[in-house]
Amino acid sequence: MTSPLLLLRHGETEWNHAGRIQGSLDSPLTPRGLEQAEEQRAILARLPTADLPLYVSPLPRARLTAGIALPDHAQTLDPRLTEIACGAWEGLTPAERAAGWPALAAECDSDLALYDKAPGGEGLAGVEARVRDFLNGLVGPAVVVAHKVVLIVMRGLLRGLDRDALHGLEAPQGVVIRLEDGQETILR
Repeated sequence: MTSPLLLLRHGETEWNHAGRIQGSLDSPLTPRGLEQAEEQRAILARLPTADLPLYVSPLPRARLTAGIALPDHAQTLDPRLTEIACGAWEGLTPAERAAGWPALAAECDSDLALYDKAPGGEGLAGVEARVRDFLNGLVGPAVVVAHKVVLIVMRGLLRGLDRDALHGLEAPQGVVIRLEDGQETILR
């Protein structure tokens, strides 16, 4: 894929703020999350987005962010963009995960390891298969509004990174990540 993609992570949610894993569950955007979506709107206003399709995770936090960031665009909801399912750890804080699964929680030395090892969760391989299928169906430039892990995996695939390199990628909110020809630029 050489066409530019503009990637947006949803704004901060109440659970992001509290350190809870959301996964396939949802929580509302915080006031800061709404501001971040407005910041993305200002960034996108400087770019030629009028004719670009807008693909969005069906989870409410992504749909609301997309509606604020690109209010005049029709949203194409795509379940392949839904955040990684984290099984028994969805909705839990770090302390709650550690109390229920002390050994397993202690093995998670990064956010991606945490999501990959969640009991009953989808794992990174499942997300990678969904994201690869989504990318294979794209025919040109687009805007994508999704989630932390989905966007990290997508960026890794588009940049040709191995799984270990994904652990070093951040997933900032309130920015737009432009990807083209394997190169990434964070627009603020």
